[in-house]
Amino acid sequence: MRALRNTERVLKNKGVDRLLEIEREKGTTLKIEDIHDEVAGVYPKIMLEGDMDAGAWSCGMVVGLIHDVPTVKELIDRIMADAERIIRERLTGFLDAKGKTSLKVA
Repeated sequence: MRALRNTERVLKNKGVDRLLEIEREKGTTLKIEDIHDEVAGVYPKIMLEGDMDAGAWSCGMVVGLIHDVPTVKELIDRIMADAERIIRERLTGFLDAKGKTSLKVA
């Protein structure tokens, strides 16, 4: 929606593809009326009806880091496993370093 000076980061979907096609066709003559159907009422269609291709909807940069949609159990299990791994790695490194330092000091 650059021609309207209303840019935003959106999730790529079929609705956005339609929007981009309209923008390419209209160019600098684009008016909000030209894309109204692609941008109006999108959030209820997505959030309530689950229509992920309804149109342009805002998202942050982190959307590019999402590669799967796990169940809550899978997500919690993954978080716990990652946390345990990180703690073990850092604690082991800390203890190893502390042990070496203690030996040097003593």
